[in-house]
Amino acid sequence: MKKLMMLFCVALMSVGASAQEYYEEEEEGAKAGDWAIGLNLGMGFGGIPTVVNHDITEGYVNFGLVPKVQYYVTDAFRPEISFSYFIENKRQSFWDINLNFHYLFHMKYGIYIYPIIGATFQHYHYDYAKDSATRAVLEAGGINFKGNDWHFGLNAGAGVQYDITPNLYANLEMKYQYVKDYGRGVLQLGIGYRF
Repeated sequence: MKKLMMLFCVALMSVGASAQEYYEEEEEGAKAGDWAIGLNLGMGFGGIPTVVNHDITEGYVNFGLVPKVQYYVTDAFRPEISFSYFIENKRQSFWDINLNFHYLFHMKYGIYIYPIIGATFQHYHYDYAKDSATRAVLEAGGINFKGNDWHFGLNAGAGVQYDITPNLYANLEMKYQYVKDYGRGVLQLGIGYRF
């Protein structure tokens, strides 16, 4: 999965590096000093161990909401802070705070692609032992069946943005959160408003 995500990110960034065609005429869009707010719908997937039918397996998928705030330092460079909350699935819930940096490469017709690099602070809650049989299996294996974990990590990925109007845009992002023992991929589809 990590190799596939890295291949996706490299391919998306190489398109931006080799195809930087700009409109000849002046185009409305983000300017230095602009702010943007938005909301993404996210899907997180990864290798966090889970318990299914008293067996420990790897990987699960959960969905969440990601409000975000962006500030345009230049027309193309913007830091972004976001908060993600992923709904409980397989007795696990997850939230994180991210500080990411984007550099937008303008393609054509209001389309931009951008690399994503940043940091993440994650909170992971799990409670596998809702029944005594599962609790016994986990205790016998020396595995914590309930807890909260906190982790720092790095984000890396790529995104594409389409300006619907001069102030409204849609975006699609794919990133990997590199966190020791808790790395996961995140796919997000969202909308933002610049002002």
